[in-house]
Amino acid sequence: MSQSEYSTKGRRYCHLQEPERKCIQRMKQNGASNNEIAKALGRHKSSIGRELKRNAVEQRETVYTHSKSIEIPLWREVRRYFWDSAQRLYHTRRLNTGAKSKLALCGDFVQYLEQKVLGPEKWSVDATVGYARRHHLFANIPCTRTGYNWIDAGLLKIRNIDLLLKVRRKTRKKAKERKRILGRSIEERPDYINQRQEFAHWEGDGIQGKGRKGHLLTLTERSIGYGIVWDAKDRGADKIVLLLDALEQQYGMYFPLLFKSITFDNGPEFSAVADIERDDRVTAYYAHPYSSYERGSNENWNGIVRRFIPKGKEISDLDPDILIRVNRYINQLPRKRFGYRSPEELFEQKLRDIITSADNQTGSAPCCTCFYNWGVNAVAVRYQPFSCEGKARCATMGQAIFRRAHGSELVWEQPQEDHSVSPGCRFGFDGDLRPAGAMVHHQAFFVCDSSCLPL
Repeated sequence: MSQSEYSTKGRRYCHLQEPERKCIQRMKQNGASNNEIAKALGRHKSSIGRELKRNAVEQRETVYTHSKSIEIPLWREVRRYFWDSAQRLYHTRRLNTGAKSKLALCGDFVQYLEQKVLGPEKWSVDATVGYARRHHLFANIPCTRTGYNWIDAGLLKIRNIDLLLKVRRKTRKKAKERKRILGRSIEERPDYINQRQEFAHWEGDGIQGKGRKGHLLTLTERSIGYGIVWDAKDRGADKIVLLLDALEQQYGMYFPLLFKSITFDNGPEFSAVADIERDDRVTAYYAHPYSSYERGSNENWNGIVRRFIPKGKEISDLDPDILIRVNRYINQLPRKRFGYRSPEELFEQKLRDIITSADNQTGSAPCCTCFYNWGVNAVAVRYQPFSCEGKARCATMGQAIFRRAHGSELVWEQPQEDHSVSPGCRFGFDGDLRPAGAMVHHQAFFVCDSSCLPL
């Protein structure tokens, strides 16, 4: 019993397959119309008509007659459909589809590419293509993607194992649909932020420990690469809020100038959008789901953290001193894109510029210089002159500078006048840096000129 009514929708925009062609031949031999064949296969009648017209073959058929007229031909031409010849013609046409390979036209460039990639220079495919195009070395130069396609297809001497980074990278998968929208999309982020033309725009992410125990939060500034790593203990949505509250308290009036926007991923630890953007203190953007490449600076920064805290390592009981050392190491690492200046140098310069600009706007003339001694090495660091506006202003400045440098809570004793620290010193502080229970001794002092207010 054949079924004539169908409720299941057929596949659309799919080529006819071999079983369907067998069915077309069988039904056509039984005298079925195109409409009947289309209904049986769940196809449109025009698809069946085009298949018969395109793949039918011509045959000669003998004319049987009892007439002795010489005007009656001995044979006639007819068009018949056979599934095997139709399938063979289909495969032949498929071989001729698609764009033609440019490999034969780019022979000179291919030799140049193999020389640069396999030679002592170890250039990347993209660098070779870009250099050749910039200097117009060859008449025909393919794009970078085509070069990698040729390598994947085995058409060149270069193999994937010869490429320094490709064997380490994971292929980008299509992003899965995620219906939860945490906040403002990265698509709304202004172009000047995307181009890294302005300071104070950050990227944020989290680092999990072994067995999903322990959690670190990281923030990376997009334009200078300066980063902060903070032990959040868990993935609670309140942790990033606590970190921003601490940074806001630490930098005070300078916080809006240092943190203008942060781009997060879609993790649950960044879901407290209202608290993150409380009182318009910072603007939060969210990258597309499963698109970590949209926060490349932060992912690269996390990769350096993983040199010291590899995946599979327990971080629930991480020594706070190790975290401080890792943070300082990354920020003091010279970067090629900054002329081999470190992110810490650039951040200090930005901080000095912001403080100077704020002082100039308030009309206060710079009169002081801040020094501090840290830990056992007692390294003295000089900062930009600023207007102290009395002892209270100096105390606030000192605490902000120290907290910025070490990302921890400072416990200060009362200011004491201390001329033994350095000649010309009006007053100083003795305090302890307490990062999660650890104790490191600090000493700070401020040198003021005669125009300062009396202590």
